[in-house]
Amino acid sequence: MQKEDTPRAVARSSLAFFTGTLLSRVSGLGRDMAMAFAFGSDPAIAAFMVAFRLANAIRRLFGEGPLPAGFIPHFEHVRNDSPEKGAQFFRDLFFTLATFLMLLVGGIDLLLVIWWKWGHLSESAAQIVYLTMLMMPGIVFICLFGLSSALLQCEKRFFLTGFAPVGFNVVWIGSAWWLKDKIPSDAVVFLSLAIVVAFLAQWMFLVPRTYSVLRGALTGKHIFSPRLFHPEIKKIIKPFLLGAIGVGAVQINSAMDAIFARFASLEGPAYLWYAIRIEQLPLALIAIALSSALLPSFARAMKNQEYDRYLQLMHFALKRSFSLIFPCAIALFVLGVVGINLLYGRGDFSHAATYETTLCLWGYGLGLVPSVFVLFLASGFYATKEYKIPSRGSVYSVILNLALTSLFVFGWGWGAFSIAVATSICAFFNCFYLAYHLKRQVGNALFNRDVFQSFFKVTSATVTAAGITLLVGYFLIEDPTLQLILGKEVIFIRSFKEQLLQFLALSGTFLMIFFSYAWMINAEDVLELIRLKKRELQS
Repeated sequence: MQKEDTPRAVARSSLAFFTGTLLSRVSGLGRDMAMAFAFGSDPAIAAFMVAFRLANAIRRLFGEGPLPAGFIPHFEHVRNDSPEKGAQFFRDLFFTLATFLMLLVGGIDLLLVIWWKWGHLSESAAQIVYLTMLMMPGIVFICLFGLSSALLQCEKRFFLTGFAPVGFNVVWIGSAWWLKDKIPSDAVVFLSLAIVVAFLAQWMFLVPRTYSVLRGALTGKHIFSPRLFHPEIKKIIKPFLLGAIGVGAVQINSAMDAIFARFASLEGPAYLWYAIRIEQLPLALIAIALSSALLPSFARAMKNQEYDRYLQLMHFALKRSFSLIFPCAIALFVLGVVGINLLYGRGDFSHAATYETTLCLWGYGLGLVPSVFVLFLASGFYATKEYKIPSRGSVYSVILNLALTSLFVFGWGWGAFSIAVATSICAFFNCFYLAYHLKRQVGNALFNRDVFQSFFKVTSATVTAAGITLLVGYFLIEDPTLQLILGKEVIFIRSFKEQLLQFLALSGTFLMIFFSYAWMINAEDVLELIRLKKRELQS
């Protein structure tokens, strides 16, 4: 076994990514708090959020997901033969991608201009198209950031790739604060332009380190002498296209969610936006951190035909992620009300917005655990260069999601929260689909007794902590969570001091009971997290 790919080494890498991502996500929460305070859930801001999702569809295709999944296994293979060839492969792909993206974004923007000017759109639709058009150039920078991140992850530079979005968030926060006194319909135009600058700032965080890595294998002259569309790049086109089918379907689904939410209510996209930013916090800190650290290790294990190590890493990922993500999922329900009120409950963010955002958060929280497992199971397929099954799972999930969302919104007249529920149902479907097919490849060893025993202990500790926290909140701290569940009318406190004390009291109770109970039943995967953090601090 390679020393660098042991579960402990992967844990250290994921911790580095976790630390950087934690800082970027904290700044992201600051960004969302600034948006909620300055603009609330104004329809113009909701339109801005729809446009942001539409523009980011290309980012998901070329900056995240299929591109790194296709790049990392092939890069590891090429670099194993020659570091110089590996650097040349990245260089050629980087400049080819940049050229392609500039042509693609230019073409899309041209079509959007034509649609906006001569498409006979409604005022709301025209606003969304116009804002999308303004944001599109920034996609070139964020996609290049995604490719640079993949290279640095192969070099085990995880902290920087997780931390870089701080640059993006700082630009956004500054822009929101500067525009807070403007009419929202005017402010979103300048915000859209600021997004382009923010994407550039995020990529610039990685440029010096990326250049340094290339200089280790190439001269300065050779770095800027790319071979555009070199034949070596063609070898990742097939896995990229297969991955893009799945990711493209998911992005269509994400864009449709925002549109469906707009039909549910003009403020619906804003409710979903504020909720999903919280739900994605544990997803980014835990799942993306672990999966980013695991994919290169998975790829090396399969290349060397070390199947036992492959399974060992998969078991580690499943146990470690569940020990972190299941408590977070339950905490979204137990602490979601007071957490949303603490983050957003002031300025132009109304009581109704707090209530609707809480419902959306609960809807997304239902699918948090399967969403995390999907990332690891998909990485397991990518390492074996099997891209068809994850793509099919994504496409089937999107079809199911569109059917459920149409039923919930148009058939039953439910609000924006039903879109989040539909997303969670589809996450369960995709998780079971991938687990079924991966189990057929690796056998019953995918989920062994040790994995299930770890799941049971973590579940026991979490449910106990949640139950006690709800009771403490209801009887001692005036927590409105149970009242909301019972359908009673709630008035949210608006004093920041009281909001903070309420959240700290409930979160402290939850954490104290959870870790105490985990220690009593010897939940090893929970306790190992504490030991790992202590070792990292001591080193």
